[in-house]
Parts: sequence; C-alpha cells; structure tokens
Amino acid sequence: MRRKSEEIKGLLGFSQDEMAKLLNLHRCSVSRFESGKGHFPHHATVLLGAMLTYIQSPEAAADRPAMLQEQEVQQAEKLEKLIKENEYQYERLSRLLHKAQTRYSHAEKAAKLLYFLKEHAEVLPEVAPEVLQMLERRVAATLQKQGKAAVLELELQVDLLVYQKMLLERKRHQMAGKPNANKAS
Repeated sequence: MRRKSEEIKGLLGFSQDEMAKLLNLHRCSVSRFESGKGHFPHHATVLLGAMLTYIQSPEAAADRPAMLQEQEVQQAEKLEKLIKENEYQYERLSRLLHKAQTRYSHAEKAAKLLYFLKEHAEVLPEVAPEVLQMLERRVAATLQKQGKAAVLELELQVDLLVYQKMLLERKRHQMAGKPNANKAS
C-alpha cells in the first residue's frame, strides 16, 4: 500500500517539509497525517482540498505558468542543439567511414596482389623478398588497424545516427503539435 506522502507528492509535487510550510503546520503534523495517525486542522484541510481539486482539473491541465513555458522553450532549444550535433556527427562519421572503406579497399587489393606474387613467383620476374616482407607488414598493419571490423563499427555508428535523427525529428514533430493541445480548454 502506498503511503499518503507518496500519493500527495505524486499529485502535488511537494515534499513533506514543503507541504508543512505551505499548510502552516509542523512537519511532524504532516508526517502523522501521511501515516494515518493524525488529522489536519480545518484551514489545512481546506487548502489541501483546494490544491488537490485544482491540480486534477482541466483548468490546471490548460494553465501554462511562465516557468513551464520557459521549460518548453529550453526543451525546444535543447532539441535543436541535439539535431545539429547529430547532423555534425553524421557528416564527420560519414567522412571517416568513406576514408576507412577506401583504405580497406586499397589494403584488400594489396593483399590480393601480394598473394598473387607469392603464388606465381616462379613465372614472374623476381621481386626482392625483403620488399615483399615490408609490403606484407604494411598491409597487415593497415588491415589490423582499419580492417573490416573497423569499417563495420563506423557503419553501425552512422546507422545509429540515422535512427537517432529519425527519433529527434519525431520528437520535434510531437513538440510542434503539443502547444495547441495545451491551449485547449
């Protein structure tokens, strides 16, 4: 069973201390009331009843105090910043992905050519073994650092940014329709 304090705080948004000050009572009086061991004086019961009636009314749902309007402005500003940051990250990671794909493609071709040179060494002009070893080390290092796994990671990061952009745009659309619903009485 939920305590009255949780129910009242959930409805009104005030802590036990805040309720005591608002109702001009001692905190222990509020505590006793919430635990079901006491009652409020008449003036506190009237004020609490009025607050509960108001907060559950259509009037309260439609009211837009300045501090809540400011919250909506801040929310919209934050959303726009998130959208811009998403766009920036998308462009940045897309460039990195393109470079990684290009590097991988070059390394893949080099690895295939090294394989070809080794497999057909008897019919091709001789290539110095130290040159082949040096090229193998370079290709192996490139594939280790920027191989298919690195490309996959960047592809997934770009995909996540695309999905994030869709969510941000959906939230923008929802917020654009919200003020009209709040102004309805």
